[in-house]
Amino acid sequence: MTKGSGPIEALLSKWSWAWSNRDPQAILSLWDNSDVEATYLPAERHDPLIGLTAVSDYVNSMCAVHDQVQHRIKSPICRLLSNKTGLAFYSLDWMVRDKRGPIGGTYRVTAVWHKSNGRWRLFHYAEAPLAPLLELQSFYESVAAEGLKAIPARTQPL
Repeated sequence: MTKGSGPIEALLSKWSWAWSNRDPQAILSLWDNSDVEATYLPAERHDPLIGLTAVSDYVNSMCAVHDQVQHRIKSPICRLLSNKTGLAFYSLDWMVRDKRGPIGGTYRVTAVWHKSNGRWRLFHYAEAPLAPLLELQSFYESVAAEGLKAIPARTQPL
């Protein structure tokens, strides 16, 4: 952590809380609403969302469509790149639930913040899912750590 990066770490807690509470106003209050080219790249999209309208539409729809959202930030690395720009890099464990059921995983996230009028605001956020082999490895390591009884039964023969 860079000296003085505490405000960025605090913002990550607010970000995680806002998503976990499905609070679009709290999420969007962390964005720089003056940056017409602010970018958000959710892991499930090919192209980034550019500008506050696109980001706002996405955030509002995600909060509305899911019955539950959980975010857990792990191992954040926060750096001040200048007195007005900060970087956060971390692993994000996430889970969402809708009428179809739950889904979740782990993403790596890069978030870039800048300070304007005395407030830190997010202007670039990108999620990158782990490669499928890493996801499978993590899953089977967690299952193995729980013992043989935790290994799921096959539903169809080999």
